[in-house]
Order: sequence, then C-alpha cells, then structure tokens
Amino acid sequence: MKARKLGALLLGAMLTVASLTGCSASGQTTSGAEAQATAENGYGLEEFVMVMIPGEDTEKSVQLRDNMAQEMSEAIGVPVTTYRATDYSAAVEAMRTGNAQLAYLGPFSYVTARERAGAECLVVQGQVGTKGGYKSYIVVQADSDIQSLEDLQGKTFAFVDPESTSGNVIPTDEILSAFPDLGLTFDDLHTDGKFFSSAMFAGSHQGSLQAVAQGNVDAAAVGSSVYENQVEEGSVNEEDLRIIHESPDIPGSPLAIQKDLPQELKDKVKEFLLSYDDPEYFGDEEGKEPKRFVEISDSDYDYLADLKETYNLSD
Repeated sequence: MKARKLGALLLGAMLTVASLTGCSASGQTTSGAEAQATAENGYGLEEFVMVMIPGEDTEKSVQLRDNMAQEMSEAIGVPVTTYRATDYSAAVEAMRTGNAQLAYLGPFSYVTARERAGAECLVVQGQVGTKGGYKSYIVVQADSDIQSLEDLQGKTFAFVDPESTSGNVIPTDEILSAFPDLGLTFDDLHTDGKFFSSAMFAGSHQGSLQAVAQGNVDAAAVGSSVYENQVEEGSVNEEDLRIIHESPDIPGSPLAIQKDLPQELKDKVKEFLLSYDDPEYFGDEEGKEPKRFVEISDSDYDYLADLKETYNLSD
C-alpha cells in the first residue's frame, strides 16, 4: 500500500511541475503572459492533462498519442499533455487531486475513480455501434499440466495490479467461484501458501504475460486485448502458450473526465473523442471492422462496483 501511495505522490509532483512550467503536448513552454491568456480562455486551465494506466509504450504509440493530444488541443482550445501513470492508483490520485482532467482507466479503477475522484466515463474503444469490451485470460505454458482453474491450487501465479480488472479482480472472482467449499477470501489468493504456493503482482499486463512465458510462474492473468497485441507484435509466441480460462465479457476501459469541469469543456472533449478517426491510433487492420471511440454508460460498470462491495475491496 505504501508503494502504491508513493507512486501516486510522485506522479502528482511531476504533474504539478509540468503545470507550473506550462508544458504543452509538443513539449514547448509558454511565457507567463501566454499562460495567463490560456488560463483566461481555457476554462481556468493552463493545460488539460490526460493520464493513462501503466502499459508498454513504443516510439510509435507515444507519437500517435501525442498526435491525438495535439488535435485535442486545437479542438478544445487548451494545450493537452499526456502522462503514463506509475500504477493504477496513481492515475486515480491524479484525478482526485486535480492534477489530471482526463484519465484512461481500467474498468475497476474507473469504479474507484468515480467514487474517490468524481470521474465520469465518456467513451471506450470498440467497433462502432458496440460498447466495446474484452475478457480476462488465465494463461499457462503450452506444455503445462494445468488444464483448468481446478488445477491452479498450489501453483505459482502472477496477477497484474491490485486495481486491474482483468488482471486481478475478475480472475480472483473466477478462481474463488471455482472453489466454493474452501472458504477462501479475496486476500487468500494474494497471500503465499493460502491457495497459491506463491502469488505476485507483475505491475502490467505485459509483465504478467512475460512472467508465464519465461517460466517464472506457472500461470498468469492478462487482459485479452493485451494478450492478442503481444502475440501480433511477436513479443510472445502463441504456440508456446495456452489459455485455460476466459472470463465473461468485461466492459471496456473508459476514458473518464473530471465531473466538476465546465459542461461546455466536457462536451467539447467528448465530441472530439467520438469524431477522432485516425486508423493508425486505433490499430485498424485490413479485413476487420475498424475501432473508434464509442459511448459507454456509467451503469455498465455497476456490476464491478458490486464485486468491490462483495469482497470489501478498499481503495
């Protein structure tokens, strides 16, 4: 818990420094007069900060993100800056403290953010006309003797992050449901020797997947979209891995905005996101339906809130 809070504080400090220097998406600094003019004409903001949950950045993905930030800046009339959070809690904390106005969150961390930080979901990525979504996979090496959830007891396991939906909350619930007679608690699955011989948090979906691919753990939880991307990129060999369990559909990871921002600004941000159509940003593939930002309802995340209450998961 201390490490998670420290990550949030460090991100908050970094965002505060960036705000004071008036950094824009392009990395240029603004003069005091320019910053004042921006504040007066930008809904009281010198910059509009978007923070994202942990993930692997590539030179291309950073450039695509910066391109979107630049276009958003022009659309909303405020310089947009993007940051990658150190962990899920840091992203929520950045919104709570006002150091970020927009956040790309996991579904479960969104539930936390709407409770603690007044977050309001806007959109998710998905095929046009859908609400977007994905699954949680539990993955083992191809030659593993683990065939189902029932074979996981006594093994080593990698989760992603305490706030990760597909990397922790959902797989924990699925495993607990497979062993109703053991009287296990949520914490038992994260305590060495209670169910797993050892359990760890890898910190990212990529890290969790690599932990099992490299044989550091017997099994791991990972979001389906990350698994598929890592296979496509060649970071893991699909022939070396086997999916032993898929969860039901999970609502997509939302882009959420601070609820108490001016409605005009929130409308501009949402309008921009729904109209954004860079095929490279969304990773469109020939022969497949293109992805875009699509609307999502706050109520779609209620069942995750119910899980949080059921397992008494604290922030």
